[in-house]
Amino acid sequence: MTALVDPEDVERHLAADQPTVLILEDRAGENEVHPLPRSPFVAVILVSSEGTDVQIALNQLDSARLRDAIGLAEQTAHPKVISLSDVRPVQPPLALPHFRHGGESALRSVTDWLDAAFALALDRLVAARGGDAGGWSGDLAALMAGFGAADTSEEARLFGIMLETPLWQQRLFRTFALEPAEVRAICLAAAPDLDQRYAWAYGLLQNNYAEPRPSGSTLAHLLDPDLVGAEFTALVTGRRLFARYGLVRPAPAPADRAGEPQPGYRAAPAILDLMLGKRPRGGGGWWLQAAALPALAELTADLERLFTHVADPVATIAPGAHDGAEEVAAALLAIGRPVLRADAWALESEEKLIDLALHARLHDAVLLLEGLDQASDAARSLCLSTDLQGLVDGLVLDGVASAPKAARATVALNIGRVEAEDRKKRWAFAMRDNGLGSDEETSAGLAARLRFRLSDIRLVAELAAGRRRAGDTSDTEDLMLEAARHVSIRHAPATVRRPPLHFDWTDLVLPERIEAQVKAVPTHVVNGPTVLDHWGYSRRLSYGRGVGALFCGASGTGKTMSAQVIARALGVDLMQVELSRCVSKYIGETEKNIDACFRAADAASACLLFDEADAMFGKRTQIKDAHDRHANVEVAYLLQRIEAYEGLVILTSNLKANIDPAFLRRLRFVIDFPFPNAAERQMIWERAIPDTAPCAEDLDVAFLARRLELSGGSIQQIAVNAAFAAASDGGVIEMRHVMAATRAELIKMGQFTAERALEDPPSRALITRGRA
Repeated sequence: MTALVDPEDVERHLAADQPTVLILEDRAGENEVHPLPRSPFVAVILVSSEGTDVQIALNQLDSARLRDAIGLAEQTAHPKVISLSDVRPVQPPLALPHFRHGGESALRSVTDWLDAAFALALDRLVAARGGDAGGWSGDLAALMAGFGAADTSEEARLFGIMLETPLWQQRLFRTFALEPAEVRAICLAAAPDLDQRYAWAYGLLQNNYAEPRPSGSTLAHLLDPDLVGAEFTALVTGRRLFARYGLVRPAPAPADRAGEPQPGYRAAPAILDLMLGKRPRGGGGWWLQAAALPALAELTADLERLFTHVADPVATIAPGAHDGAEEVAAALLAIGRPVLRADAWALESEEKLIDLALHARLHDAVLLLEGLDQASDAARSLCLSTDLQGLVDGLVLDGVASAPKAARATVALNIGRVEAEDRKKRWAFAMRDNGLGSDEETSAGLAARLRFRLSDIRLVAELAAGRRRAGDTSDTEDLMLEAARHVSIRHAPATVRRPPLHFDWTDLVLPERIEAQVKAVPTHVVNGPTVLDHWGYSRRLSYGRGVGALFCGASGTGKTMSAQVIARALGVDLMQVELSRCVSKYIGETEKNIDACFRAADAASACLLFDEADAMFGKRTQIKDAHDRHANVEVAYLLQRIEAYEGLVILTSNLKANIDPAFLRRLRFVIDFPFPNAAERQMIWERAIPDTAPCAEDLDVAFLARRLELSGGSIQQIAVNAAFAAASDGGVIEMRHVMAATRAELIKMGQFTAERALEDPPSRALITRGRA
């Protein structure tokens, strides 16, 4: 443990990439001055000035280790050790983008020098006018009083102090190897954005308050009274880095002044944000990521070798790579490299791309451009043609196979599938990091059910933690699964619908043998990682890792309800494919729609349901014309997509004979749902009418169960119709309401003679509606 008083020692210590716990005193009223590096080697403890509050910022690698250390210290019963029962997570998680020191602002050295520089400039202005400031005298006097006395030696001294400040200035100056004149130009160009006084001073110097930014001549005069505007222009365009990346650039003209001379110069937005201590995040789809969940070991090793042995490394992620950008970002953070992530669609111009590169370089971050395979041709061409060599220290392009034209060496990254063990670690880390514990059984269950991407795992844990803080005492796994269903909503496309999951196992009425087969479906999903990965059965499968099931049987026998029960038992969303929206008359559109359904279900780890599947999965036919060939292609594509899907796919059909035999060979379950017998029908009748519904004493569902062979779906429809009839006729469900609804349902089904079974009414009232 070392006491570091000098901020330069702090920065040098953090740059050493050694395990560090940084203890900072939070002094009220002092300004934030330094972007804290999010290194995997650094943890931060922030202590309040009163000593009564301690906040700890944990990095993604050492949080468990530090918590274990706290627990070990607690066991020693040391009087100064805080008990774990007193430790509570800070939500949102503690973020320390800056630390405090010495009470001096990071801008103080800049503004001190700017005051001295403007004092000299205004003094020269007065001297040039023979001591007469004209109509500006009142403003000039006030400004000069605020800037202080004009002193050449004091200006030089303050400029030297600014150059030696071990904060953002040194980072900027070292990064671009700037000369003193360029440093002055950057600060002078940024001045109007730092303080309104400098904008007024420029108005005075240029004799025009409407021009608050410096022209080339004004900047040249401030840099050196003997330097003319043309020489300043040569300065800002003469050096490759200074000109090419626009550290000082012409300010854009306002829309109402189009065609007029450009309004002056400004500093690059990235530099200005660094001066003001703003955390890099833009509204146009880019942000600096400095924390992530555990990364894939093989990918992390590849990136570490790349960034160790290659100067200005460039990496590409092939189009269609599963969760590629998320995985690469996590791996980069694991080796201690922050990541500036940007959506390619947000790039409108080369200047915007260069600004992002500047932000990345100034924060020692790798620039990750995402979604190039889905961006416009102009954006993709911009990313591949703009020369960023020498500016960014690491570039990753997501969604392309080719390298940028100016790249010296490009490496194509191989993103492997995330194994269940890796998913288990990520769920455990996310729960632990949000104060939800780290139960191994819970994390293993979540890993088996949910194949979420990294960002979704974090979001699920945060939502679950929020509900826990709001007083929800549900089991942690139930909280996580409920939050997961909320997160999965955003992945659902228009081609699927999400039916409510109201039913559970108690609502199903099936023969014991069939019910056992249905209950085996979710167990295959939950135990998949154990059997396939740990026991090695994945090498014996010919048709992929997913679980496919076909439910066959007459309409209303419980096929769709069983799918809903299974999804609820797994705690996942159910996405029912809307066949009318998937099938298209245009060649190739059906396959695209099907692919969108599978992609959405994969992102949400949902159970995918194809109801009445024989409409889409019918037998392939002999090719007689182009229509037959197109239909066969659709069936073949469906076959391939089901094989590749790692989740649960359920097909329902009224007739198994209509399904293509190739599907049957690839399905793990084919379950025939029989028509219910009399005893099962009576159970269905009893469950179709809720206990809370008002029923008359003459209601005899046993009579109806014995006399009529109806499916569960028809019985439920009769119960609903009878309830509505009773609601408008006294408010009590009587046998006559049920009989009338039954006759109507039989007529609807075309069973005109079946109602004869109802002619012999029950001899006495039987209302055996118990649940036993």
